[in-house]
Amino acid sequence: MTESFKKTILNYPHPLFYNTRGNLLAYKLHIRHLSFAPILGLAQMAGKRVYPRDRIHIVDFEQENIDIISEPIELIELRILK
Repeated sequence: MTESFKKTILNYPHPLFYNTRGNLLAYKLHIRHLSFAPILGLAQMAGKRVYPRDRIHIVDFEQENIDIISEPIELIELRILK
């Protein structure tokens, strides 16, 4: 991850989420798994789908960008990180 993108994440004004099985870097940067969005009142969960109430900001670590999503998202289950 470039330092520029890391600074973007650290200074981002909205809650950030990721949607992968587990990501130690996200954990270290205080980015929450998408399954946490309903707890914050930003989405509703039904089955394995997350339905945003508004826009949700998702970090794409591979492309180094932040996607703003308002459509239903298929949730990828989080695995315990070691």
